[in-house]
Amino acid sequence: MIAPPARPDWDTYYLAGAAWAATRADCTRAQVGALVVSREHRVSIGYNGLLAGVPGCASAGNCPRGRHVLSPAESSSGQPYDMCTCGNYWPCPDASAPDSDYANCPATHAERNAIERARPEDLPGATLYATRPPCPACSTLIRAVGIVRVITPDVREATSGVQ
Repeated sequence: MIAPPARPDWDTYYLAGAAWAATRADCTRAQVGALVVSREHRVSIGYNGLLAGVPGCASAGNCPRGRHVLSPAESSSGQPYDMCTCGNYWPCPDASAPDSDYANCPATHAERNAIERARPEDLPGATLYATRPPCPACSTLIRAVGIVRVITPDVREATSGVQ
């Protein structure tokens, strides 16, 4: 008789839920998902993107950062040079590096989306699972609402509070 596959532990299970949520993200730079779990049940799920009703970043080209991407070009003499997709020479003065700060990002982050969709009474003592570490602003929000653990694929151990 063949043994059934091992069941995943809860952190692995809920991280898979955050990864599933990330597939809905409408960002040109990163697909991030988040899942809030309280008292062993899923409370809320979120992904990064623009507010409902606003044309999406990836699907509608509505990202001010995503419009500035390196696009190799060739001069009429056959000499290669780098251009930005907006038409500026590269490095484009209007571009942001993919992992730069989010000062020009109009999207709502996955963590904020998941927190805003949760009932406030479910947040104190909860765990947030995310596909990548939260930014400083989201970390502050996570602490403020009382979430006590943040689990990402790189940080699998239980942590008290958020760094």
